[in-house]
Amino acid sequence: MSVAEPLSHTEGQEQVDARTALRIEHLSKTFPGQRALDEVDFEISRGEICALVGQNGSGKSTLIKILSGFHKPDAGCAVWLGREPIEMVAHHGMLRHGVRFIHQDLSLVPSLSIRENLALDDIGRRRLAPLRSRQERARASRLLMAFGLTIDPDTLVSALTRFEQSAVEIVRALAAIDNEDVHLLVLDEPTSSMGAAEVQQLFTTLRQVKDMGIAVLYVSHTLPEVLEIADRVTVLRDGRIVADRDVAEITEKELIELIVGHSIEHASPPAPRAEGEAPILAVHELTLGGLQKASFAVCKHEILGITGLIGSGYEQVGRCLSGFANWEHGTVVIDGKPFEQFTPGTAIRAGLVAMPADRTKAGLIPQFTIAENVTLPDMSFFWKHGRLNYKAERADVLHWIRATGVVPPDPGRLVQELSGGNQQKVLLAKALRLRPRVLCLSEPTQAVDVGAAATIRHLITDLATDDRAIVVCSSDAEELVQVCQRVLITRGGHIATELTGDEITEDRIIAESQFEGSAR
Repeated sequence: MSVAEPLSHTEGQEQVDARTALRIEHLSKTFPGQRALDEVDFEISRGEICALVGQNGSGKSTLIKILSGFHKPDAGCAVWLGREPIEMVAHHGMLRHGVRFIHQDLSLVPSLSIRENLALDDIGRRRLAPLRSRQERARASRLLMAFGLTIDPDTLVSALTRFEQSAVEIVRALAAIDNEDVHLLVLDEPTSSMGAAEVQQLFTTLRQVKDMGIAVLYVSHTLPEVLEIADRVTVLRDGRIVADRDVAEITEKELIELIVGHSIEHASPPAPRAEGEAPILAVHELTLGGLQKASFAVCKHEILGITGLIGSGYEQVGRCLSGFANWEHGTVVIDGKPFEQFTPGTAIRAGLVAMPADRTKAGLIPQFTIAENVTLPDMSFFWKHGRLNYKAERADVLHWIRATGVVPPDPGRLVQELSGGNQQKVLLAKALRLRPRVLCLSEPTQAVDVGAAATIRHLITDLATDDRAIVVCSSDAEELVQVCQRVLITRGGHIATELTGDEITEDRIIAESQFEGSAR
């Protein structure tokens, strides 16, 4: 199909049968100086879950944006939804054809309630019909319960956690399915803010959607999830489809090689630290929200992992160490100096730099250049006589973005123009420029492709060879296995388990995260 000679439009239309949900032929998209998609042929059947994978820049986002009506394809493209040939039109037109999108950047209105957000798509159909709050509330409750959510439908979206917002976005699409309007559901990185339990909850829902005869296009960088949930996987590389396989016929290793075009060497943790060494970072009975009396220490050359289920408390460690959250109780000691509280500025001056999980909302200003983002925490070196030395700033930024492998290595490039993996490298360059003694990384490879993730993990292990301590707060068990010498696992707000050496395996981390036992 995808890698064979393309069919003519007439031949394609003859082969579109009742099982076809979406068929695309000769899809190309050219931007100034770049051909993002090149003669893509693609088909997905009703009741099928097809995964679309590829590195950042491979063309996935462009394809999704064309489907949603954000971009217009080059001339010569033919598209069928079911047996009906259609024009690629604005988003509302695709909605009329029964396509629903769940984007990585959620489209909910934070100032409205869940019930009101779920009702937005119905307003156009009602025209002048009155709003019926009681019926809306009952319907919203039923849809939320179908996804396993016991949330009051009148709760404001702004008061929800990131996972709950993602779940409501999915429920909003299911509301359209409830009205028998949907033929294709497109999900773009739906699990980026979910833990293992929430992912399985989503997969249960997607299997129900599949059983209803609805096609699901699942876009993700998380390959184990892809191989678990999808029936078929399509690989994009450099704007072309290079493979289209049943998941039963492909291994994760083979899939990675198809995505990047070559094999990838996994990172491995540095050698264990020397015994009896004084810690650079010591945390005593740290308490904030769901985290209760957490104590641990990290020495130089050591990478400590902290993980658990979403809501178990591990996420709070990064918030506390960054200085963005005032912990309720406890002490943080850096190089022997105790802190009862500190701000981000205090933490940086003490030698502790934290990289947040949400790079676009808490770590970077997308509308600023790479240089502006990297130097923003400390520009004192470039100010002379009240003026900024742009030449010195550019030279300094070039050093750090080359050290972290940012592509392109252009300090003047806007961050919003970079791929997710390169944005993450900019965030790492911003942290390293401050020359931290302690580096705290929250979800360092979240929502980046396999190639960028491998690069970042190698960078983390290389950084530990310097005289610094590293804390990695991550929900990715594979990541922790590759980079950490020790892993702490939180359950019920407490540090419940410590794994070292050969104990650190993906199966053990996942099992210990879900084990209902007593915390230490």
